[in-house]
Amino acid sequence: MAVKKAVPEVHKFGGASLSDAPAFRHAVGIIAQRPGPQAVVVSALGGITDALLGLANRASAGREAGLKAEADLQRRRYHTILEAICPAGAGRQETAAEIDRSFDELDGLLGSLLVLKELTARTSDFVVARGERLSARLFAAALAGSGVRSKYVDALEVVVTEGPFGGASPNLMLTDLAARKALRPLVDSGVIPVVPGFLGAAPGTEDDTDRTKPRAVATLGRGGSDLTATLVGRALGARQVSLWKDVPGLLTADPRVVPNARVIPQLNIREAAELAYFGAKVLHPRALIPVVGRPIPVFVRPFADPRAAGTEISARRTLDKYPVKALSAASGQALLTVTGSGMLGVPGIAARTFEALYRLGTSVSLISQSSSEQSICFSVPEGAARKARERLAEVFREEIARKDIDGVQLQGGLATLAVVGIGMAGHPGIAARVFGALSSAGINIVAIAQGSSELNISFVVGSQEAAAAQRAIHDAFQLAKIGGGGATHAEHADVILLGFGQIGRTLAAMITKNGAKVGVKASAKTGGRNGVPDGAGKDAGKVSKAARHRADKVRIVAVVDRSGFVFEPRGLSSRGVAALVAWKKAGKGFNKMTGGQAATPADALTFLQRHALSHPILVDVTAAETGPLVKQALGAGMDVVLANKRPLSGPRSDREDLESVAQAQSRRILFEATVGAGLPILDTYRKLVESGDRVLKIEGCLSGTLGLLMTEIDRGRPFSQALRKAIAKGYTEPDPRDDLSGADVGRKALILGRLLGFAGEPSDVAVESLVPEAARALSGKVFLERLEDMDAEWERRATAARAKGASLRYIASVTKTKISVGLKMVDGTSPFFSLKGTDNQVAFTTVRYRQNPLVITGPGAGLAVTAAGVLNDMLGLTG
Repeated sequence: MAVKKAVPEVHKFGGASLSDAPAFRHAVGIIAQRPGPQAVVVSALGGITDALLGLANRASAGREAGLKAEADLQRRRYHTILEAICPAGAGRQETAAEIDRSFDELDGLLGSLLVLKELTARTSDFVVARGERLSARLFAAALAGSGVRSKYVDALEVVVTEGPFGGASPNLMLTDLAARKALRPLVDSGVIPVVPGFLGAAPGTEDDTDRTKPRAVATLGRGGSDLTATLVGRALGARQVSLWKDVPGLLTADPRVVPNARVIPQLNIREAAELAYFGAKVLHPRALIPVVGRPIPVFVRPFADPRAAGTEISARRTLDKYPVKALSAASGQALLTVTGSGMLGVPGIAARTFEALYRLGTSVSLISQSSSEQSICFSVPEGAARKARERLAEVFREEIARKDIDGVQLQGGLATLAVVGIGMAGHPGIAARVFGALSSAGINIVAIAQGSSELNISFVVGSQEAAAAQRAIHDAFQLAKIGGGGATHAEHADVILLGFGQIGRTLAAMITKNGAKVGVKASAKTGGRNGVPDGAGKDAGKVSKAARHRADKVRIVAVVDRSGFVFEPRGLSSRGVAALVAWKKAGKGFNKMTGGQAATPADALTFLQRHALSHPILVDVTAAETGPLVKQALGAGMDVVLANKRPLSGPRSDREDLESVAQAQSRRILFEATVGAGLPILDTYRKLVESGDRVLKIEGCLSGTLGLLMTEIDRGRPFSQALRKAIAKGYTEPDPRDDLSGADVGRKALILGRLLGFAGEPSDVAVESLVPEAARALSGKVFLERLEDMDAEWERRATAARAKGASLRYIASVTKTKISVGLKMVDGTSPFFSLKGTDNQVAFTTVRYRQNPLVITGPGAGLAVTAAGVLNDMLGLTG
């Protein structure tokens, strides 16, 4: 009598689901509660693959500093999780020894790379493979520790690959044989095999007859762990494969772009593959190849809610009344067009075009050719477009010279959108509804492509119109009525704090000590001299109940600076923040702190974006040139809050680049604190414009430091004493010439000017420096020693102003065509005449407020008001 084979369910847990000990315990709980036989595939811990690759790259570049310390940090991370998830005993000891063996091996590898200074794809695969292998050993130990029979099975016993290192493909036939041999006996005996994902035996190593031969490991590339899971499911004839993700399932659209996006209960496998190819990052199309033609459904399930149904991907066809099931978008695209009347009837043009792209390794997401054969256009990633254009111009050099081909045109700043649904073929008029919706929304289509199967209609639009296009089509096909439930909204915002100076520390304390309930308001009234309000007054520190409620949902999960970073997935506590403050005050870096990690800010962001962060927000409170970091964060799907003026006040092209990425990713950049600390200057501008008014001019005293200085000089205090008072109160930069130069006010003025449409560069802003020419080259110490040398000149200026019944003020004047910053005399008719101390004041001259400007006055200096201004922007993103 034949023994009936067990039919298992295969589970895959990704790095975001295995970031720390609580996540491991949650995953183990999911397995323990599922009935019947099972097999498990796991990814590396969140962020570990990038960390291992970073170590290997640094070693091969000869950068030895910090390598051993960084490797030891990762080693401790594994040990910390092991001690939390596995009870003391033989199982923990064996796993701990395996962790140490693997990292000792890594230390040796890094030493070799330092000498060889060459990192091959084969060696790179061997380095990163320990991430999945150790993760699987931790998971097997955690299952065993909870009383579940389990066994670690190495991926080389299960998956056989072919193709290059770094991006190998599975040999389906040999993998079926190997996986059944390694896993079937365990499953049939009630033992849960735990297999590392992403890995397989390299070509030529699949022969198991001689176990003494070392077998090379190859990685499967993007989507590798999902692919391992479906390979295991195929080999074992699984009843289903469950991919546990940080999303509720596959959605009708990106919920960050389409707020009423819905979970799709069921998708045909062809629909899911189309969505995955066109930008849906939840699933890679390669992961579905092993189950094509097999009765094995694949489920995308939410790790946070194991009881939810998620999305079933199978051969079934359901939801027939929805011919369109979902939308997907690939941003950051460019369109290349090869055109010319001489192409007509000439064979091989298309072949030569795409052969050239193949040799460049450039992926094409959309192709469109005119029926007259006079043009071929196709979309490629924007970063590869220029090189592709140059290559095609070379390939068709002779045809271009003969005028048979006009040339190769390049258009950037585009997005490719796909409308997907297997039922589209049986419903006439789908294309008309798609393009009708776009037309009604006023969206221009740059290129169109549709396959003969009518499974997918793809088109190209400008990146800035991609979000509106998705919303228009989503509404046109009523996809919000699909019955799989809404996309879950983030319960809290995870904040990554970039910079931990005085403002960063104050902000962190506000949030973690429930100071998030503290905000700053300022008054705004119309009028000239008599219309200036007294400032924030009794309103300072008050926010609405709604804002206080949102504040409870903000948590700091990471702090990043030049010394490294600290990551706490559950959010830093007030005690944790206090420990960080004490550590930094002692002059120590995060890379030296227990739990801290050595990394550049860019590498830290790369590490963090691999984790399942909830509504991530990058908050930049540095004074550094962080434009590339801000762009990286936006590209990774983070919103951004800035207190740092530099990313927005540099070259115009850099500012436009940030705005383009933000639009393409449907992310927001808020920067209220860059201009007036906690004052609602930018908010007032927006409300004026939204109400139909037009701002003609903005004038303001935008430096609390210089405001205090001018007030003290007005009162007769010598310049040297006034400046020393500002220094003593902590209002100035470490070198007060940074304030006196006016550069900071110039940056604020440029930010305001660009709101009005100022098209110039930073060099076009006229800034009057208050630092004498002779004092600019002095050391900081000598400059402070010679402050009295400047008293006579300032006394002359103050006397001249008093003689005219005026006061000295440092004022920025901003229009659409001109920006100037400098020292001015103002009399009693000016709203700035009565300004005192560190208060800032801004006057808006608009079409409505032409005679009596709208004036805002309030605190313009101080750690608390600046931090509160940043916090108010953060709260604005959580509403």
